[in-house]
Amino acid sequence: MKRKITFPDWTSPAAVTITRGGTKDKPRAVWGTYTEEPAEWLSLRVTLEIAGGSVLFETFDSREEEEAARLEANRRAAWRNALAFAEQLWRAAPHHEYVVSFRPENPNVGPEAVCIYRRLFPYSAERGCAV
Repeated sequence: MKRKITFPDWTSPAAVTITRGGTKDKPRAVWGTYTEEPAEWLSLRVTLEIAGGSVLFETFDSREEEEAARLEANRRAAWRNALAFAEQLWRAAPHHEYVVSFRPENPNVGPEAVCIYRRLFPYSAERGCAV
C-alpha cells in the first residue's frame, strides 16, 4: 500500500527524513519529521528547482490565478519526485539516512527549491572523527 504524501505549507522551511526500519534481513524505509541535531552535518545530493508546472485543460479568471496554480502544481511535483528519489537513494544504501527539505526563496541562497541531503554522523571533537 502506498503512503499518503503530505505537502509542506510552502511558506517556511520543511523537512522529512528517511531512515532504516524493520529487521536486519528485511530493512524497510521509515519516513519521519526531520529535527536538526546540534553539530549535525548534511551533504547535499540533489536540488530540484521549482519553476512553474503545466495546468493544461484548466480555466482561470486571471493571469495571477493561473500562475499560482502552475506554481502549486510544480511544487507538488517537485516534492513528490524528491521523496521518490530519496527512497531510491535509500534503497541503494539502506545504511544511510536522507533528508528531503523544502527551501523557500531567499535572496542570499536563491530561488525556492526542494533539496535531498545525506545525513552525516555528528563530528566528535574528543575522538577526532565521525561518531
